[in-house]
Amino acid sequence: MVDPRLAGELRADFERRRDLPEEPLPVGVTVVLAGHRSAGKSRLLPHLAAMLGREAVDLDLEIARRAGRPVKDVFVEDPLGFREVEREVFRALPRGSVVAVGGGFLAHSSDVLKGSVVAVVPISFETYVDRLRDDASRPRLRPEVPIDVELREVFFEREELHKAARPLSLVDLLLKAHRGRRPRRVVTLPPGADPWRFTWAARHAGAELLEVRTDLAPPTLDLRLALRGLPLLVAERGKPIPEAWLEAAELIDRPLGSAPAPLLSHHAEAPMKTSAAVALWKGVPKGTLVKHVEPLGSPEDAKRLFETRAALAELHGADCVTVLATGPLSTAFRAVLAVDNALDYLAADPSFMGAPGQRLLADATREWRRSRGDGRTGRLAIIGSGVARSRSPRLHPQPFDRLDLPRDTPLGPLLRALEPHYRGFAVTAPFKKDAAKAVHASRRAVNTLIRTPKGFRAHNTDVMGAKAVLRALGAKAVTVLGDGGATEALREAADELGVSLEVRPMRLGFATPVRGPVVWTWPAGVEAPKGLSFENATVAIIVYGPPARLIAEAVRALGGQPRFLGPRWFIAQAREQLRLWETAT
Repeated sequence: MVDPRLAGELRADFERRRDLPEEPLPVGVTVVLAGHRSAGKSRLLPHLAAMLGREAVDLDLEIARRAGRPVKDVFVEDPLGFREVEREVFRALPRGSVVAVGGGFLAHSSDVLKGSVVAVVPISFETYVDRLRDDASRPRLRPEVPIDVELREVFFEREELHKAARPLSLVDLLLKAHRGRRPRRVVTLPPGADPWRFTWAARHAGAELLEVRTDLAPPTLDLRLALRGLPLLVAERGKPIPEAWLEAAELIDRPLGSAPAPLLSHHAEAPMKTSAAVALWKGVPKGTLVKHVEPLGSPEDAKRLFETRAALAELHGADCVTVLATGPLSTAFRAVLAVDNALDYLAADPSFMGAPGQRLLADATREWRRSRGDGRTGRLAIIGSGVARSRSPRLHPQPFDRLDLPRDTPLGPLLRALEPHYRGFAVTAPFKKDAAKAVHASRRAVNTLIRTPKGFRAHNTDVMGAKAVLRALGAKAVTVLGDGGATEALREAADELGVSLEVRPMRLGFATPVRGPVVWTWPAGVEAPKGLSFENATVAIIVYGPPARLIAEAVRALGGQPRFLGPRWFIAQAREQLRLWETAT
């Protein structure tokens, strides 16, 4: 099947890497076995297709079937025309199948493989020569030169062309197949965005399809440059799809009940019962991609979305269904639904979301590249307001979501609804006190929740961060600005370290300058109170990144000397969170 000269090396490489994180294969994407003639693509094809549960197609046999004669005769009659026939037949194949292409396909037609997962079946030059020198069933490619010259020239020329196409190795493909399936990542082109710049940035961040919606982009928009970066999904939203977009699209999305399309969508105005959703989608042709979108409604009712997804998967097939929730509290539920969806609609960055509740592309990409856990019941997340730039997902185990919630979110009902799916949460401003109340904690503020058989157990690992900051300040008396969740951690840390704290809430006002060592706990978006000024004061800033720089500017303007201790706080508390999450059930 595979070159015996390489089989041992390939097997050892697979075994060495089989337990390392690797992204699974995306749903609905065609898998292509490419490479030199006689590499073993056709023999490997049925085994890989069976492993993936997909249809197997040998492109040469399909060409012969359509032409009604052997593929060798089609090639010999018109070698240049044969390449165009190859391309046309490949484009017409069922989406999501496993295809073995001819020996020259990757070298001559790599442009039609955009959006496919392509892997090269390796073969050594020695085996290539052994298999082809006396094989009269294959047509000569350069009959004007001796066979040995032809074989050497073709092999090494195509080797360079294969490298330029940047396919996967066979081991990479097998590792992805071993991991299973995942949704295909979709990002929406924002209004007014440069298609070229946006598409390339999204592609490098892990996006796989560019959605262009008729309600967000003008019909005159030229998408030719964007197409070089990502395959195109055009969506009809209120306005007809321009003809040029239709010609360029890999996928066409139309509303349910309109003209037939590869992808049909329904955007409900209100939550639907599962029975009503199933009735809505009955009669849709098999093989159609189904996209069902509903408002989340109350967190307690979110289970209906999972029931709807299971029912639609039974009706249309798991690989054809996408169920999405919308609304300000829907991010976590979208993340769990995405594990089984065909498509995952994501925000390329926090500046624009195609629908309320979309999670960030970076989080979805990181989840599938690094996750070893169960994305349905073992997720982690950070809960807060304005957490789009949080570094927690980079540090903690995957899958890890950023749940950016409105400040007035009813946290108790949301936590109860998420308990079956999330084994732990990091909690940040402004929800540390709300989280303590929601889980009936003994502390006034908490920042870590751990799932147990009896519900979430609360901890405050911020105490570890507060200790790190107080030790860095090295003072026996410290002034704390603000009286929120971080201050609770500072009080507890100060008691253990023997440090005296003077807590200065905003409401008390500031008649004289603040002196000595200070800890600033107000968020970056909170304006400093009137009358606040500093004199000979070192002000510890306990956040990090852009918010820390904004606070530092305010501190300097008020006469203080900022000291950036946010990373020290963050690392100390995060280490303790990691230890605690390992005990979650």
